[in-house]
Amino acid sequence: MSLSLRRSLRLRLIIGSAVGVLLSTLLAALFIGNLYRIHTTDRFEAELDHHLAELISMTSVDASGTPQVSPGLSDPQFNAEGSGLYWQMDAGGGRVARSLSLGAHKIQASPGSGWETGQSGDLSLHQRSIRMTIDDHELIVTIGSDNGLLEEQVALFWHDLAVSMSLVSLLLIAGAIILVRFGLAPVRRLGEEVDRLRHAEIKKLDPEVPAEFASIVERLNSLLDSQTQLITRARTQAGNLAHNLRTPLALITDEAEQLRRAGQPERADFLLERCTLMQRQIDYHLTRAAAAGTRGAGTLTEVAPLLAQIVDAMKRLHAERSIVIEVDLPPALRLPCDPGDMAEILSNLIDNACKWARQRILIRGGVDYIEVHDDGDGIPSAQREAAMTVGTRLDPSKPGTGLGLAATADLVRNYGGELLLGDSNLGGLSVQFRFIL
Repeated sequence: MSLSLRRSLRLRLIIGSAVGVLLSTLLAALFIGNLYRIHTTDRFEAELDHHLAELISMTSVDASGTPQVSPGLSDPQFNAEGSGLYWQMDAGGGRVARSLSLGAHKIQASPGSGWETGQSGDLSLHQRSIRMTIDDHELIVTIGSDNGLLEEQVALFWHDLAVSMSLVSLLLIAGAIILVRFGLAPVRRLGEEVDRLRHAEIKKLDPEVPAEFASIVERLNSLLDSQTQLITRARTQAGNLAHNLRTPLALITDEAEQLRRAGQPERADFLLERCTLMQRQIDYHLTRAAAAGTRGAGTLTEVAPLLAQIVDAMKRLHAERSIVIEVDLPPALRLPCDPGDMAEILSNLIDNACKWARQRILIRGGVDYIEVHDDGDGIPSAQREAAMTVGTRLDPSKPGTGLGLAATADLVRNYGGELLLGDSNLGGLSVQFRFIL
């Protein structure tokens, strides 16, 4: 079975229906054609029996023993040579009477009294012979028709039947296609509902579906409820963890400051350095936990409105540098990412670009990606992998925690995407994040 046939329920139903229709119409045509042959043969035989009775009623035998028919059969075809309808009387001893339609041909009498089909002399006939006595003379009376007459009638019927059944098949296949489309409409609507769910337009699937799909929709909605509860619980636990960890860190930091004031700067710096490292790790892993909780929710975020707010905020944050931020995105661009995570990704990348850019930042994108370019110094190829390591700061003179690119890369990976660093045509760094749609 081909891949397309395995994957398409509609195609399988249409092909199955078409095969069923063709087989059914073929069997029906064979049955109807055979039935027509039987009825046509019966009609031919009934007409010939009528002519046989008429022939016998008009038959007499002359003094020489030769049969005579007077005044002649009513059907003129018996008088037209080669018409296909024939009769013959044989009294033995070469005393034979025959229809004018036979011409010079002779009929070989059948051994029985029933209807027989086959070669009779040099003619192919459907015939019947009876033996009888007229005026004390034994006669063999044979009547028949050319097989071509019957076959011609049957062939004409078969032609008309083939055309008719072909039209019926086409109509039935067209009806089956319409029926399949109508029958699969709930599946199509269910797919549209799932798309709306991915776009965050609805929270659950509509339970008003045909009974055959009700259990599926109910289970999917239960799965969505469970997922929502898990996400909520994960975020709550992440918040609680942040609070529980930051309070002891604040106490340790305060204790380190007291050590500094007490004249022990080395011990204070050691504790503060460890506290800073712990804080970075906490922030990093909390970010990953929050992102993991949002993955799979199926949300598509419209980028342009969110990006406009972030760009405006970054311009205010870095107002003293007068950096020009240009945006070139397709209209109505949507990417498969939670709005909060998308805001964090864009904020991290644009903020990082603002720190390093000289005058200009370009943000552009396509169907499945966004790129942030700056005209700063860039990052050498050898240091790009280290730049996405947690806590790494390539230039300590710049503000930051060393978490930006690392946390952003993890956020993107949580959505099945990738973060790529490269050289920008503006002269600085190009950061691209791409999703799999």
